[in-house]
Amino acid sequence: MSAHVVVLGAGLAGTAAARSIAARGHRVTVLERFEAGHVRGSSHGQERIFRLSYDDPAYIRLGLDALVGWRELGAAVGETLLHPVGMVDHGDPARLDALEATCRDQGVPIDRVRAGVAAVTWPGMRFESDVLIQPEAGWIAADRALAAFTSLAERDGATFRYGRAANRVESVGAGWRVTTDDGAVDADALVVTTAGWTGDLLGPMLSAVVEVPPMTVTTEVVAYFRPRTDAPWPCWCHRLEPEVYGLPSPDGLVKVAEHGTGVASHPDERSFDPPPGSVARLEEYAARRLPGVEPVAVRTTTCLYASTPTDDFVLDRSGSFVLGVGLGGHGFKFGPAIGERLADLADDALGR
Repeated sequence: MSAHVVVLGAGLAGTAAARSIAARGHRVTVLERFEAGHVRGSSHGQERIFRLSYDDPAYIRLGLDALVGWRELGAAVGETLLHPVGMVDHGDPARLDALEATCRDQGVPIDRVRAGVAAVTWPGMRFESDVLIQPEAGWIAADRALAAFTSLAERDGATFRYGRAANRVESVGAGWRVTTDDGAVDADALVVTTAGWTGDLLGPMLSAVVEVPPMTVTTEVVAYFRPRTDAPWPCWCHRLEPEVYGLPSPDGLVKVAEHGTGVASHPDERSFDPPPGSVARLEEYAARRLPGVEPVAVRTTTCLYASTPTDDFVLDRSGSFVLGVGLGGHGFKFGPAIGERLADLADDALGR
């Protein structure tokens, strides 16, 4: 009889893990506190950046695995999930040098061009430094990606139970018991991907099971701008302080946000309204740096980052307990690879 793996959380990490674990023949139950595709966390929305521009080789290798995974996931569901419009990094010269050196060392195709050359290719942007270009990068159809992970997991027998909050988690023998309002669910292995809710759910037990650095939950603001022309847009990261990133949205708008400047929040108490001044900063950036958009936001939204102090992920295991948290504001791009690594840890937990 196949082992039973319970996954807590149906965001990016949870659905990706469920897909990979179910594909390996395990019985999978996903418990999600909210409705499918909810907007309370960090996995909702239509688009996310996929890039390989990291100065840490471990993330580049993870990204290369994810690149293959996104293509395979799209082929499996008959959709284009990764749109290779290219990635542009510009700004701080020292940071660009580090990114370029690490990418080249890892065999990632990357070009360096002068600001004027980049402006010809992308007239909607204003550049003041050299520009790094990754042709294989682009944007991921985020909502479709979550649907793809979910449908493939269900195809392989996984069950998703929405509106099922885990009220208590306790070890039972070599496995685990998760208590919900509808009763208890027993698992041979438990995979926790509950992001900013993890501390409340597991409390002091968490540090006794897996060593986890303190996580900070922040509410981040995103603004969408209307382009002035139909000129092409890449994904980009402007290496300033703070960093500003952007990408084309499938609805024809241009998404712009600061990275990691949000207000510390509890995930159940956060506001869905942008804090005062946050949208104005993005509009000011658009007016100065993005001549290709009307610099008045036509839509805004918020999302949560649940981040470690170093922005590094926590993918770890102790016995039959597997944890995948701390994806912060840069985890989505690695979705297929994270799912596989959490499945590897679940296999290890089950002695496979």
